[in-house]
Amino acid sequence: MFKTLLSKVGWGELPSSFGYTIGEKVELPFSWNWELHKGQKKSDGSSASVFMCAKKDLDPAQAMAAKNAEQVSKTLRHPNILRAFNSIETEGGVYIVTEEVVPLVTAAAAEGDDDGPAIWGLFQALDGLSFLHSSGFTHGLFGPLAIWVTNQGDYRIGSFELCQKGLDTGSAIAARRRVGPNSSGLPEPPSAMQNGGMPSVGIDMWGAAVLMAFVFASPRARMQLDLRQVEKEIPLDLRKAFMELENPKPLRGRSPLADIMALGFFQQHPAVQVFSFLSNLQLKSPEEKEAFFEGLPQLLEGLSEGVKKRQVLPELLTAQRFPGQEAAHLLPSILKIGVKLTEEQFREKVAPLVAQLFAAPDRTIRFRLLTSLGDMIEFLDDAMINDKIFPECVNGFTDSNGPIREASMIFFVPRLKPKTVESRVLKLLVKMMQDPEASIRTNALICVGRVSGGLPAASVNQTLLTVIGAGLKDPFSPCRCAALQTLIATANNFTAEELAQKLLPGVCSRFVDPDQAVSDVAFTTLPKVQEVVRQKVAERRAAATAKEAGAEPTSTKAEETSSWAQGGSFYNQISALSMDKVRQKFMGSVAGSMNQPGQPAAPAGVQEAQVAGMCEAPPAPAASAPVQPRAPAQLGGGGSKMTSSSGSTKFGKQPSGGAQLDLDLDDEPAGGGWGDEDIFGDSHPSQAAKADDFGDDFFDEFDAPDLQQT
Repeated sequence: MFKTLLSKVGWGELPSSFGYTIGEKVELPFSWNWELHKGQKKSDGSSASVFMCAKKDLDPAQAMAAKNAEQVSKTLRHPNILRAFNSIETEGGVYIVTEEVVPLVTAAAAEGDDDGPAIWGLFQALDGLSFLHSSGFTHGLFGPLAIWVTNQGDYRIGSFELCQKGLDTGSAIAARRRVGPNSSGLPEPPSAMQNGGMPSVGIDMWGAAVLMAFVFASPRARMQLDLRQVEKEIPLDLRKAFMELENPKPLRGRSPLADIMALGFFQQHPAVQVFSFLSNLQLKSPEEKEAFFEGLPQLLEGLSEGVKKRQVLPELLTAQRFPGQEAAHLLPSILKIGVKLTEEQFREKVAPLVAQLFAAPDRTIRFRLLTSLGDMIEFLDDAMINDKIFPECVNGFTDSNGPIREASMIFFVPRLKPKTVESRVLKLLVKMMQDPEASIRTNALICVGRVSGGLPAASVNQTLLTVIGAGLKDPFSPCRCAALQTLIATANNFTAEELAQKLLPGVCSRFVDPDQAVSDVAFTTLPKVQEVVRQKVAERRAAATAKEAGAEPTSTKAEETSSWAQGGSFYNQISALSMDKVRQKFMGSVAGSMNQPGQPAAPAGVQEAQVAGMCEAPPAPAASAPVQPRAPAQLGGGGSKMTSSSGSTKFGKQPSGGAQLDLDLDDEPAGGGWGDEDIFGDSHPSQAAKADDFGDDFFDEFDAPDLQQT
């Protein structure tokens, strides 16, 4: 890609010690004696910029200025001065290798107004100029054309052709056009500045005013910058300083640049606060760091997305490498910016850090990672979660810290491979049903219900029986409600014998639960589970009838086509059980046998009513509409809801006299996790329910003082 240009221009050979390859030319939007080329370091391939000046095109004054620029670039060292890696002068020309940059006028045109005025960049330029003045130097060419911008967006001062100590203002103004960059769209220094009495740094002060006008001007105004017209676009807090820079007077004491940078406009701006602190991070005390990083997410709200991604994120990624607790404190801010990146950018810049931090033994870091996992889970591929992150976090399920145990379960389990869940996680979830933390027991029960659709029935049924049975006896009433709702959603996983002999007795025991909400859910659960048992028994009888008749059964058991979570959902839809034809055939045969010979057959509706009456279940205590046969649970991210066949409510009409908790195992928010968003669906308390029984967001009630274990 890179080609050496020396053979084409005939400037002479560079020595072997010059460890850079010179690449393609970068077009500059102004005229200058220098050319800018892309460069590359031979040893590691890192990018650089190469400034080249051909001697054959220069007069003696220009040649001297080029040599001065090369010498000053090597001498000056400051964060806001363009950093020179290498420089050399040959018979043919002068070469200066610097960090990779582009001209400010080019960068400003590319960015437009999306990021707003570059307040931090202006502050950097003024800070660099103040350093030059305090060192006794006058730049001579300071202004928009002397500012270069790094890939990260930082401003750097370059163009040192006239930079020297004791520079005469009149001489500098006379030499500007001959040795410096020139653009017809920028103003020229006023002729009055060539008169005596002007401070030697006066030309730089005027250049600072031009730079300030350029930063705050609109893109259209920058094309033909007029200081008088742009003055009204300068913020009021800076307007006085702008006018002082535009008309510099003999200095009385220190340079006015220090006073300008100390103005509240700069010191209270979020960008200046963030970058000033990060640039001096190693000098800050642990207490100062902790206080700053705790407030950093709030400061980031005042910055544009472009500044956060291009400038803040690299600084934070660098800062977290320092020893100490920086990583734990920085992580929320890193992830706040990281989730706005594209998936490719996140995997390149942030994902390696996440995997690295999960391997750290620090509990504070682990907890911050787990609690932030819901925001970034969609950016992490399954291979990283299963192969790199989960092995480091498996101990989190048994950690002595309750929040870590809960976070490990809520965010990790839905993204793990079915084999991992089946072989390792189910046992841990069953163990969590004995956890002293009531909310963890409840979440463990819900978690098993969520993953059950993606696992073989043989491996998950016993686990479901165990956790639902334990949940029905749990002293924490929300856990008992969760057990009932989980049973409704997973009833089709069980055989008729398991439902009738092992689970329904536990449901009936909840009819007299001391908590009214639990009792109401139990009365709702019974007819729903009873209907599932009735369907399974009907299937069995229909199969037996078909076998006796020598025909194939019309329908067999439901076909489960569930698969593991894809696209941010825990599992796909399970195909619905359809027994209409079998039920019609079975009901018709029974009704037919009830008609005596010679008597007219009863209407079909009457026949069905007679048969249904033979299997009628006792009604719930509260008056409600008859419960219609419902479609089996569809668990997954397809947006399907578990509804009764009548479709009147989510689970049919609810009995009055108590809050109903709807454990919505169907809908899954994107990104995994279910900790905060409507865990029990869209049911609402009935009119007889207390206002503080249970809200829409079930987990918000875990820490409420009125939810005591009974």
